[in-house]
Amino acid sequence: METALGTIHYGVKNWWWYIIIGFLFIVTGIAIYTQPADGYLGLRILFSAVMICSGFMQIFFSTANSNILKGCEWILTSGMLDLVIGSYLFLYPGLTMVTMPYFLGFWLVFRAFNAIGSSFEFKNLGARGWDWFFFGGIALLALGSLIIYYPATDLVNIIVVSGSAFILGGFLHIYKAFQLKSLKN
Repeated sequence: METALGTIHYGVKNWWWYIIIGFLFIVTGIAIYTQPADGYLGLRILFSAVMICSGFMQIFFSTANSNILKGCEWILTSGMLDLVIGSYLFLYPGLTMVTMPYFLGFWLVFRAFNAIGSSFEFKNLGARGWDWFFFGGIALLALGSLIIYYPATDLVNIIVVSGSAFILGGFLHIYKAFQLKSLKN
């Protein structure tokens, strides 16, 4: 079975997209903490914009590296999922006010499984520090599960959990970028 990082013969192209996504996530997490008065509608717009940008960047990354990375379909799938969820959140504001915690929670859980899977791929390739990526994925899984399990909590809890998840996700993306940059057979 081929993995997304299974065979790397050349340097990974456009690895720096993950740095951009990471900084975008970190800025979003900080904005969630610093602008809680903007309310739930502002969070919906922010989440949708970040997801759409992340989706386009992942789609671009996967297509640019399809000849270098085997199994790049998972990155493409993640990008398309981000694009679909972000577009849905943006286009249907009334409906998403009720469903946003579920979308956010399941999206974070998907990202967590992606991070955990990537950590094992990094381990198989002999990359150092793969365990940090693994534990970051576990923490992201816990935060996403909290949102799914308690979707009707007050705005303060959603802000704290989602802000923390975005900041953690940002650091994981930046870490992944540098791991991808350093990998070659």
